[in-house]
Amino acid sequence: MQSARINQCVMKKILFIVAAVTLFTDIVYAQSEKNSFLWSIDRMLNLSSTKKMDTNYYTIAKNGWMINVNNNFAGFLLTSEINNVPLYGTTKMNLHSKFNYQLSSTFGYRNLILGYSLANVIGEVKDFTLSLSANAWGVEFRRLATPDVAGNVTTSALGEDFDVKNGDVKIKTKYLRAYYVFNNKKYSTTAAIDQRCVQKKSAGSLLFYTNYSQNTLTLLNSGIINRFKGIKVLEYSQAELSLGYGYNFTPNQGRLLFHADFMPMFVVMTSNYLTDGSLKEINTKNKYFFNCMGRFTVNYRFNDNFGLCFSAFMNTNRFTSEDNIKIRMYDYLIKTSLCFRF
Repeated sequence: MQSARINQCVMKKILFIVAAVTLFTDIVYAQSEKNSFLWSIDRMLNLSSTKKMDTNYYTIAKNGWMINVNNNFAGFLLTSEINNVPLYGTTKMNLHSKFNYQLSSTFGYRNLILGYSLANVIGEVKDFTLSLSANAWGVEFRRLATPDVAGNVTTSALGEDFDVKNGDVKIKTKYLRAYYVFNNKKYSTTAAIDQRCVQKKSAGSLLFYTNYSQNTLTLLNSGIINRFKGIKVLEYSQAELSLGYGYNFTPNQGRLLFHADFMPMFVVMTSNYLTDGSLKEINTKNKYFFNCMGRFTVNYRFNDNFGLCFSAFMNTNRFTSEDNIKIRMYDYLIKTSLCFRF
C-alpha cells in the first residue's frame, strides 16, 4: 500500500513536469507571432530590455527560453526548547530532515521562472518556487514542506532521550521575498542565480531585501506532545528588512562566474501562535532581532545554449517567546544544475 501511494505521488509529479514542458513548447512556436501572449508580456515588463544596463558589464542572455534540470539536496535543521515543563524540566528537541536527493525542474521565459521539485521515492520534501525579476528588482515565492525529519527529545528531569522518527513531526515554511539592486547598471543578481543574464565583467552591489516568512511546526506524536506541555502546532511569521551585499567575480568575460551574497535580516514584525487544545497568541521575548541569509554560486557557460551551475543557500529563522519557548530553524538548499537555453 505504501509503495503504491509513493508510486502514485511520483507519477503525478512526472505528469506535472511533462505537461509543463509541453505547454512551454507550444508557446515557443507561438512566439513567432508578434501578437502572442508572451511577446506582449515581454514588452510590458521589459524582460528583454537592455536600455538601463551597462552592456560592457552584463547583458540579457541571447536565448529567452530556459529549462534547468537540477539535482537538489534540500531540507531543515531545527532545535527547540521549553523550560520548566512539569515532570520533564527543560525539554529540548533536535531535528534534521534527511539530506535528501531531489530531481528539480525549472522552466522559464526571460525573467519569469517556475520551479518544482520531484523528490526521490524515499523523500517527502515538496519544494515549489515562482519568481519574476528585472534588472533592478526581483520577487520570489517559495513553499517548502516535509514530514521527513528525525532526531531526538531530551529532558533534564528524566535524563533520557526520546527518539523522533519520520512522520512524528511536520515542518512547513513559506517565503515571499522582494529585492532591489542599487548598482543595477553593472551588477546582475539573476546572472548568478539562474543564468538569465551574462555577467561579463566583475561587479558588486548593495542589495535591499524585504522578506515575509511563515513557519509551521506540527507535532504528530502523542509522546512528544505530552513532553511539550500539550503543544500540537507552533506557527510563527516574521517580516524582515535587510541591507546586504552581493558580488559577481568573472575572470573570463562571463564564461566562469563566482557569486557570493550575505544579508543580515532585521526582524521588524512577528506574529506567533500555538495550539494546545485551543489557539493562543504568544509574544516574542525581543521585539526586534536579526536572522541571516546567504548564498554562494559557481556558474560555467559552455555556450549560449548550455551551462552548469552549483549553488548553496542557507536561511535562518528563530523565535524566542516571553516564557522562553525557543525555536531555531535553518533551511538549506544545495543544488547542481544543467542549464539549457533556446
